[in-house]
Amino acid sequence: MIEKKLILCAIVAITIGIATIIPLEYSMVADAQAVAAANAQAELAAKPWFTIDVPYAYCNPNFSGGNSTTSLYGASIQAVANFSLTSDALKNADARIEYYQFRVYSDQGPIVNMTYYIVQSKPYLVTGLSGAGTIYFEGGLIYDGTPSNGGQCLYDTYDSNFTIGFVSDHIVGNSPDNVPQAVTDLRNAQTLYIDVTRKCTVTFNGNITVTTPSSNEVIQHIELTKTDNGFAYGTYTIGTLPMPIEAIEGPISTPAPTLTPSNEPSVNSTLQTP
Repeated sequence: MIEKKLILCAIVAITIGIATIIPLEYSMVADAQAVAAANAQAELAAKPWFTIDVPYAYCNPNFSGGNSTTSLYGASIQAVANFSLTSDALKNADARIEYYQFRVYSDQGPIVNMTYYIVQSKPYLVTGLSGAGTIYFEGGLIYDGTPSNGGQCLYDTYDSNFTIGFVSDHIVGNSPDNVPQAVTDLRNAQTLYIDVTRKCTVTFNGNITVTTPSSNEVIQHIELTKTDNGFAYGTYTIGTLPMPIEAIEGPISTPAPTLTPSNEPSVNSTLQTP
């Protein structure tokens, strides 16, 4: 009798154990599937909507300018960036802002960091941009973004997946005999470099989500060669930007389309902030 009771107890224990393990196994599978789905969503969100290529950059280490009341002396840096949409644009989001950093440095040390942003949006969702990097959305939502050296907005009805960006900065002082140290370093440099990185992305899908890349991967490394007038990389075709630019005249491999800037949002135009 005792042996029969022990056998019966063992069978009951095994049955209870199996009944406990099976739901646990299903729970573990469900958790793994949820984690995999979340990772896939995060991976999709991290994929850039744009690729970037800089065909031309120029630095004038002997810039002078100003107005009737103020004179400026120092250096100017300009770069042309080609942006192309990827196949992931507008997937699982209504709009995306991508910020790119242009880190300028020389063999003498760091010079300046410039920032450019580009927006891809469904029609009428982005209602305005400001020169300070503020983006206005439909319904009154405002994103006070990173201060930038320029930016633009494209809508999904724009008839091209390609656009041109223009980023520039001036490092100046009020006296030719008292310029910033970065300008002195530029004038003593033999080579100038620009590293382009993706700084962060801002996704809009009813609310705003800011994502900072986990690495500062250099998308493009540019080496500017010293010339008689400054430093230059690549060549620039006159007339391919809607604004004047200091340039070395010459053709580029694929002529870029001429853009017409617009002061008002339109589903058939781009918004740009110089």
